Amino acid sequence: MKKIIIVSLALSMVLSTFAQEENAKFLTNKNKDFTMIWGGLETSTMPYINNNTKDSSATAIYLAPYIDYYHKTGFGLKVKTYIFPGGSNPGFFLTSFSPYFAKYTGKILPYVSYTRYWQHNNPSALYSPIENDIYGHLKFKTKVIDFTTGADWGFGIDKENSNKNVNDINAFFALSHVFYGENANDKSAWAFVPSLQLNAATNRYFNYSPTSNYISRNRTVTGLKYGNRGGRGGNGGNTYITEQALITETNQFELSNIEANIYAMYIIGNFSLEPSGSLFFPLHGDNSLVGYWQINLNYYFK
Repeated sequence: MKKIIIVSLALSMVLSTFAQEENAKFLTNKNKDFTMIWGGLETSTMPYINNNTKDSSATAIYLAPYIDYYHKTGFGLKVKTYIFPGGSNPGFFLTSFSPYFAKYTGKILPYVSYTRYWQHNNPSALYSPIENDIYGHLKFKTKVIDFTTGADWGFGIDKENSNKNVNDINAFFALSHVFYGENANDKSAWAFVPSLQLNAATNRYFNYSPTSNYISRNRTVTGLKYGNRGGRGGNGGNTYITEQALITETNQFELSNIEANIYAMYIIGNFSLEPSGSLFFPLHGDNSLVGYWQINLNYYFK
């Protein structure tokens, strides 16, 4: 059971950019389905508007508690909420609700989800008109390298710009491999997962979609602004400016960046600690490397 959990969590990390429920228990040669539930806490950074200065040139720590249930039939549900613990406006700023379907046995693994985002009335959080996200991927297993390809379509109504319909499209292709080990003496296990990914997108709007973390968690944001909330120099409008790229609704679908990820995990008993880091090489703008980090703490219910 320990090996099932460790490999399951390791591949959830390698695809945490897209979805946190990815699983590889077939590597244990136990080809059967299972039911699992876990609760966790995620932390990383988000662009942050200082409500006193209206400056949006910095990021702030957020906390995101969540609960995830996966049934052996393939259906699951994840609920997550995001909180700024400090700053000029501490409190909730986003909640997501994600039913999904996934199969984790065999050599071709599908995953499909729908996510609904509710933005809370927190003036320190950047506004996004993308309220819904439909995501899917296929993972192809080999003895050495795993291949994953997928896409997501974000859409919504821009309430701060004439209530018009908006959308964003993201697609990717990724290579990854899972290294793992176990210690029978203290009932612990570990995993290390490197991955390399090519992303393509429209990048028309700031959004919280799972394939847009290089936008929503960028640590080198210099002047994001949107709608009535504004930003640095903010007279509103629908343009986001970062050091790397211009995000505007006139963008067309094209290659956007190359992404390199490193994920690690240590699990003991029913607890796991999961740090990760990502570097992005933009294919447009000034081509400067950017990155973000993330840490997850989970408890698994048997």
